[in-house]
Amino acid sequence: MHMNRPSAPDLPPSGASGPLASAGAHWTIYFPALVVALVWLAVFAWAALHEPPLAGLRALALAVVALGTPVLAFAAALRARLLSVEIWPRGREGTQAAAERELVLRDGFARPRSLRVGAREIASIRIRRSLPQRLFGGGALEIKMLSGERVLIADLDRPDALAHALAVTPAHAPVSAKLR
Repeated sequence: MHMNRPSAPDLPPSGASGPLASAGAHWTIYFPALVVALVWLAVFAWAALHEPPLAGLRALALAVVALGTPVLAFAAALRARLLSVEIWPRGREGTQAAAERELVLRDGFARPRSLRVGAREIASIRIRRSLPQRLFGGGALEIKMLSGERVLIADLDRPDALAHALAVTPAHAPVSAKLR
């Protein structure tokens, strides 16, 4: 496994014609901004309609909606723009090495990270979903390495496709796989 801070754009593995599977950020990453906006708008409305009017609470609610919501939405948009996970074949088509898979992750704006993991280095893959992700799709890919290290890639739009491409399982197989 190679984790590093990329200084130049990562190139796909040599001889690869295109990724076998890819995923980006799921739209549910905008939920925190939406929830904050709705809750604090409700607080604002309650404070405005309360008798006597609660001017201090109303001003606080307005400040949170005006400042907090855009910050959360901007952070989510930045993550959506920067998150990229792809599964590539390791060798040239038609060779033994082409059956081997490699996960390539690019992520992060505060702390950029780049990760390349060969399928042979992975002990197990699991897909985790929060309640909104169960309802609307998406999820997180939890990877346990043979070394014991765990890698969690959250907020993915297609974690199933990545897990199946890495595990080389049929599309109707369960969403968790144990390699080796």
